[in-house]
Parts: sequence; structure tokens; C-alpha cells
Amino acid sequence: MRNNRKLALKVLFAVSTVLLSYKICEFIYYRIAGIPKYPVEFSHISYFIVGVAVCFGVKQMRPFAGICSLLSGIGYIVTATLSPDTFVNNSDNVYYIVLGVIQHELLFFTGCMLLFDIDKYSIKNIWVPIVGIAIMVLFSIMVYNRIIYPDYDERDEMIIYHIVTGMILSYVMPAEKITMVMRVFTALGIGLLAIGLLCAFYFVNKKYYERKERKGIEIEGKDLEMGIFYWIGQKIKKDKEKRLNG
Repeated sequence: MRNNRKLALKVLFAVSTVLLSYKICEFIYYRIAGIPKYPVEFSHISYFIVGVAVCFGVKQMRPFAGICSLLSGIGYIVTATLSPDTFVNNSDNVYYIVLGVIQHELLFFTGCMLLFDIDKYSIKNIWVPIVGIAIMVLFSIMVYNRIIYPDYDERDEMIIYHIVTGMILSYVMPAEKITMVMRVFTALGIGLLAIGLLCAFYFVNKKYYERKERKGIEIEGKDLEMGIFYWIGQKIKKDKEKRLNG
């Protein structure tokens, strides 16, 4: 699909719509059933970011959505590999384990598509994902401190908060052995790694598309756009043209 943007955009739109619709229905069900579960984890929020960027057609958010998707997918794989017992113990049954794997792999898939198959991004807009991730961290801290969702009862399991406080180390070693110095260096290290990944995302994307341009590769559907906002805009434009020509 890397030389067929039209097909890639359709596949990305379909996958993103399925993920967004499922997550909306899931959290609506929790509210109706009175279950205190909310979209507070990084991957939970990533589903909605991808949905807004792709399904609604917000082009400026595509790099941010791609980065969040890749981080969610890679983070899930790494954490599950380093601490498989955590995921098994936190799941009610095998169904939810399999479902979690499928959802996170689809997030990883959408991240790869946004990186390689859709657009060439400008690093001057790197502030968008930086601000976005900062807001996600702030949101997580507010949830943990009961400013938002005061009835949420799984705040001690929030991975974003564990990363910010350096307690993510508890996935690989006993919590009582983790010192403050270890926590600070872990949080700083992960923060630097995240910044490195942001830069790498733009660098790889730029080099990949420059390589295509040097080779003169024709990309089918390079000007195609999709999304609810885009379609509404096109409808308004056509109606305006009809009135002017009528």
C-alpha cells in the first residue's frame, strides 16, 4: 500500500473507525452499567486521538496520532514481554487478553501506516505532539489525584502515572527496592526516549518520502483526503458553487 495512498487511506479509515466505534461503545456500556472505568490510559486516549485525526479528517493531528499509536503498540509489546504476569493478573479471562493484544496491534498497525503510507510531515510542527503528550500526562495526574473521575478505582494501576513517577520499575522489580534516585532517573530516561522517538518519527518519515521523490515513484491518490470534516467541507463548497452558478 506504500505506493497506493488511496488504498492506504481507505484501510486506515476503516481500521480507525472500527477502533473508535468499539471504544465509544465500550465506555458507554461502562457508564450505563455503572462500572467506574474510564479512558485514562495512554492507549485508551490514543484510540480517540486516532479517531479524531483519521475519521474526522484533522490533518494536523496525523503525526500526533501516528506517534501515539506506535508508542502504545510498542509499549504494550515491551511491557507484556518484560512483565507478562501483570497483564495476565489484570485481565478477567483469556478473552480480554486476546482482545487487548488485537487492539494494541491494530494501534501499532495504524501508527506504521501514518508513518509510511499517508503524508510527509514537517518537523516544525513537532510542538503538536509535544503539547498533546503533555496534556495527556497532566490529565493522568489529575485523574490520579481525583480531580477528574473521582470514583475511578484503578488509579494505582495507571501506566502513565507510573512512568511520570518512575514507578514503572515495579513491573520488573519489587516496589520496596526502588529508590527515589532510581525513580527520577527512570522518569527522565523515559522522557528523553520519548523525545528521541518523536524526532525519529519525523526523521524516518522525511527520509522515506524523500527517497520516493528521488526515485520518481508515482503515488496513487496522493491528493485524496477522507474524513467527516473534509466531506462536510466539500458538501458546503459544492452547495455554494451550485448557488453561484444557479
